[in-house]
Amino acid sequence: MPKSEQELTFKSLFLPLTNLKAIMIICITGFIVFFNSLFNGFVWDDLTYIINNPEIKTFNLLTLIGPNMFNSSGYFRPIPAIYFSILYNLFGSSAFFYHFIQLSLHISCVILLFLILKYFFKTPIALILSLIFLIHPINVESVVYVGASQSQLYFLFGGIAFYLALEKITTKIILLMHLFLLFALLVKEVSILYFLVIYLYLFLKNKSLPKIIIPSSILTLIIYTSIRFYSLGTILQRMERIPISQVPFMLRLAHIPIIFFYYLKTLIFPKLLVINQVWTIQNINLNTFYFPLIMDLLFLSFVFGILFYLIKKKSESVKLFVFFFIWFSAGMVFLLQIFPLDMTVADRWFYFPFVGLLGMLGITVTQVFPAVIKKYTTLCLILVIVVLSIFSIRTVIRNADWFSPLSLYSVDSKPYPNYDIEGKLAAELIYVGDFNQAFPHLFKSVELFPHDTNLFNLGSVYDHLGNYQKARYYYERVLALKPDTVRAKIKQSTYEGLIKILLFQDSPQATNKIARKSVQEFPKDGSLWIYLAIDEYQLNHYNEALSAIQKAKVLFPGDLTNRIYGTIIKKQPMTLR
Repeated sequence: MPKSEQELTFKSLFLPLTNLKAIMIICITGFIVFFNSLFNGFVWDDLTYIINNPEIKTFNLLTLIGPNMFNSSGYFRPIPAIYFSILYNLFGSSAFFYHFIQLSLHISCVILLFLILKYFFKTPIALILSLIFLIHPINVESVVYVGASQSQLYFLFGGIAFYLALEKITTKIILLMHLFLLFALLVKEVSILYFLVIYLYLFLKNKSLPKIIIPSSILTLIIYTSIRFYSLGTILQRMERIPISQVPFMLRLAHIPIIFFYYLKTLIFPKLLVINQVWTIQNINLNTFYFPLIMDLLFLSFVFGILFYLIKKKSESVKLFVFFFIWFSAGMVFLLQIFPLDMTVADRWFYFPFVGLLGMLGITVTQVFPAVIKKYTTLCLILVIVVLSIFSIRTVIRNADWFSPLSLYSVDSKPYPNYDIEGKLAAELIYVGDFNQAFPHLFKSVELFPHDTNLFNLGSVYDHLGNYQKARYYYERVLALKPDTVRAKIKQSTYEGLIKILLFQDSPQATNKIARKSVQEFPKDGSLWIYLAIDEYQLNHYNEALSAIQKAKVLFPGDLTNRIYGTIIKKQPMTLR
């Protein structure tokens, strides 16, 4: 085949660039870049919220929309609960299917984004912007962390609502649009921003609107609020274990420059990608405040410079640029800790504001540098391919970090001190039996931010290794914490570990008080009733010991319980081992 004919055949794969070809490029690129993530396991909170969560193992709609792990502490997210329940009942604990569906959702979101951007840009620009969103490393957390599937769900519902607003506004469209907005709100509260961007777009476009649109929005919010209140009541969010939530308000505002700069820096140079970032700044200095502030101001100066240029040029894109800037800014306001969040920064939170930034980028390229692009089309295309390739390589590498909890925590514990990652890494090392490696990470976690989990884990490691004095010290530190900062499961396990040690190390009189208190707080724990029975028997409180062991026989039947029951009934000497 002649060379010219070969080139023509190759070009025909892309040109003319139709919507179908663009969508095929998005699909193929998405599966290539994220292919290695499909074989990852469950990590981070996946085990807590999905695999070990009894609330989703049986599909019960009333349970899923009522108080549960997804609908608690001020959050109300019933659709993710329903989504994970469906997946669990279909696929159990096979991680591949969760990852495959999540990646498919992400690709669907990018296709929707492409169709939206097509309203404002030519097909090649819309495709390039969509590909940046598709493969950018800042979105890895949203794509490969199963627990972050809500990013795609709320983006998809809200994006469809916005896409409908681009069409001719009719009563039917308005009702359908608000149905998707309600779905988005039931995925994540930040979806309220879609109301803002839809109304802003309609206002800037001066579209004549049916009178039903405002009542429909009000009704949607009333329905959402009613469902939420019915399920949760007036529960407010509590975040005692989150360092940023404990920072005074004015100092929290001082975090704004460095938080804003974090997202800008990660977009341009996504080298440092870390989960669960809970750092705070202790002092206002060049690195923590002034340098980030200068960089933020430079970015904003550039943005407003583009805006003034468009105004001076009397470009028709002024309103569109303002629209995308407000889209970006509204999303960022929710991330700047004006209201404390459960982390200082998180890559997956940028899923919404990223779109506004891409819109501004598209207008800047097409309106400010059209002559450059026309003159150096080939060079610009090569530059785009190089940038996309670099981002793709970084994404593939980051995908591999998420292979298992141990691999993820090992990588993410290195950049800077993080009490939670250190604690989770230690827990994984304990799980595989590497107690010696776990020790330094547990110590560091406790040193950085002592809380119920890391204190208990450190105590349990000492307990396992036979250093009961140290184990007792850390167990007692758990019980000394404020009651509302200690989770019930941790407290229950702490009682079990501590009382077992006290039976050997302390007098029965000293042990009795805490043993009685433990069964008052956890009356269904058979182990605690066994320990109380032993202690009462050592104090010669025969009737109390018999009553306790009888309760233990009901709650915790087995050889151990029967043996202790026989000893008490026969009034034989109690031998502790």
